Amino acid sequence: MDLSSLEIETERLRLRAYRADDARDIFDAVTPEICEYMTFNPAQSVDEIRELGRKWLVLAAEGREVAVPIREKASTRFLGMGGIHYRKHQRPDLGIWIRADAQGQGYGREAIVGLIGYVRDVLREADVLYVAAEENHRSRRIPESLGGELCGSDIVQRPCGPLYPGVIYRIALS
Repeated sequence: MDLSSLEIETERLRLRAYRADDARDIFDAVTPEICEYMTFNPAQSVDEIRELGRKWLVLAAEGREVAVPIREKASTRFLGMGGIHYRKHQRPDLGIWIRADAQGQGYGREAIVGLIGYVRDVLREADVLYVAAEENHRSRRIPESLGGELCGSDIVQRPCGPLYPGVIYRIALS
């Protein structure tokens, strides 16, 4: 299923599939602090984000993954990125990051709830996975607050930096 037309609205947020005009906002928001527990490092240029964005567009059209910019509905301010990925597992896994100055306001959880609704209602999946760094307690609170159950562990590889242990949550969508 082509995921490039994904659009979701929640109470405060608008999520939609990546478009080329999102590259500058993504570049500006990705800091070393954001990348501490992520599988990527900050891009060196906005062109690097644009190149990655071209790959995201292909993956979305193929139904393999969708990168989802997260914006405040009222102001259109860029808050971060979410994603639905079909990578290692037979079921989709969800990912999220929120820009440093917008953390702690419930945006991450609200975005994940929006993505869960899409996966349940449009993709007709019964459950999703959520992978978090074992030490990233703020991220782990999201699936735990949604009834997620620990179902495994993983070692997360970073491009330039240490490996870190990850935990996998399964969130039932019924």
